[in-house]
Parts: sequence; C-alpha cells; structure tokens
Amino acid sequence: MSAMKCPKCNGDMNFEEFMYGGGGETPWSYEGWRCVYCGEIVDPLILLNREASKMREEEKVTPSAGRGKH
Repeated sequence: MSAMKCPKCNGDMNFEEFMYGGGGETPWSYEGWRCVYCGEIVDPLILLNREASKMREEEKVTPSAGRGKH
C-alpha cells in the first residue's frame, strides 16, 4: 500500500482513530488521515464533501449554451 500524501502540503499522512468522550456527551470516534506536517485531517466523508463542492463550483463556471461572441 502506498503512503497517502497531504492534499494541502504534500506531506506524509498517518492513519489514525479520532475519539472524543468527555464533557458528559455521547462518545464518538472515526478513522481518517492526519498530516504529520500541517495537521490536515482527511476522511471519506471529508473527501466526498470536497468532491461534491468541487462539482458544484464547476457547474457555476461552465458557460451556458447560447453564450458567445456577438
């Protein structure tokens, strides 16, 4: 398996389990990747949301049919 590189700084990323269980709230955890250099966190949900956002932005930029030089 090849090492994952950070999409922000191209640094090395480590696979981690992120957990929270304090303050009387319901404990939760998830798995993802954290960059050892800049601290960027990436998990499957983050990647899915970024891709969806990128697609929405591309739709805004795509010229509409019928537009052009006059």
